[in-house]
Amino acid sequence: VLEVYDYTCAACGARLLLGGDTLVVAAHIIPFSVAQNDKPTNGMALCPNHHWAMDRFLIAPCPAPKRREGVWRVSRRLDDRIHSQRELLNLDGKPVIPPGEDKFYPAEEGLRWREERLATAG
Repeated sequence: VLEVYDYTCAACGARLLLGGDTLVVAAHIIPFSVAQNDKPTNGMALCPNHHWAMDRFLIAPCPAPKRREGVWRVSRRLDDRIHSQRELLNLDGKPVIPPGEDKFYPAEEGLRWREERLATAG
């Protein structure tokens, strides 16, 4: 997953690769504990902040009609009056930064799973 995303966060575009160390981690779209799915189409590279926020349903990659890779949506629990939450809020509607090859784009099933949980978590 990290290679197909070129070690780039699919949310913010952060990329740092020093020797064998990288800033991003592989994140499951549908958690492995739920789907037992380790296929690259059920994963994306995310920096620690965006991985944490996605796991807590504050942000989610969601399906979009004209964007096969999906777009980011944010939880209603976030408040733009709170300065520290603005970075996450600014993701709303932005396209997911896609992997390098079409065959590794996030599966629509995973995007829908995230979208459903984002709606119910807020």
